[in-house]
Amino acid sequence: MKRIEAFVDSMYLNVEGDKQEIRELKAEMKNHLFESVQELKAEGKTEQQAITIAIERFGEEKEMRAVIGQLFEIQKIFAKRVLYIAIVCLILTISIVSFLWKIDDSTAQGLAETSTLISKELENKDVMTLGMKRKIEALVENTNYISEVTIYNSKGIKSVSQNSVEYHWKSQKPDFQYQRTIWAPKWLGVDSSTYGNGNEQWFVLIENRSFDQLQVIVIFMGGAIYWTLFTIWAIINAYHQKRLHIKWILIFLLFNALGYLIYYFTGIQSLSSREQEDLY
Repeated sequence: MKRIEAFVDSMYLNVEGDKQEIRELKAEMKNHLFESVQELKAEGKTEQQAITIAIERFGEEKEMRAVIGQLFEIQKIFAKRVLYIAIVCLILTISIVSFLWKIDDSTAQGLAETSTLISKELENKDVMTLGMKRKIEALVENTNYISEVTIYNSKGIKSVSQNSVEYHWKSQKPDFQYQRTIWAPKWLGVDSSTYGNGNEQWFVLIENRSFDQLQVIVIFMGGAIYWTLFTIWAIINAYHQKRLHIKWILIFLLFNALGYLIYYFTGIQSLSSREQEDLY
């Protein structure tokens, strides 16, 4: 039966893939051919005739080698693409969230500066003049994130308790209000937040664009896609290495990359143990 073994070995010549999986597939192919040979011999064929017929029935050598090579290549490409898409998704998620965080951080600094400039305009003033209003409007127009500024006289909205000062402006008419439209599409998850600052004379409310909600959406969606794809890749890998078990599926689902590291190093330890046992 050396001819069958040589034929099967030739089928997997230069085929790249998991070595354990290749060994098992070769064993299955050999068993199938051996069974065919035994059936043909039972029909009255000689051993050499039976081997020739079994191999011919199984397929031409070149065709089989091409099919096997393509099968392994497809499996390898699919697994790699799943992993690459997962990594790209993770990188994009981190990049987008970092970009949005920098915008919000820049907005916070700009709000602090604008609030300080508005406070300087209002300093030691009991009444807002037209010139003051125009300067505040100009300060707002110089930004791309402030949508509204509302100013109240503190005397009408401030209440002082034993340990704190509170401002109640919702039911009061503002001394000044300036609104404008800025880019903040709600469908994209862009939200608004309110920044308040008050003293003995004036209380200033500034409404600005915020990407906090969009960051949460990006983290959730991007993280979910990455987590799912990486888990699929890990399961495919475990399947090809004949180590797929429900416990590994759960570990991949719960711990993702960390779970795969546990799986990987556990496999190395098991392989080392088997090699040591073979030596003795």
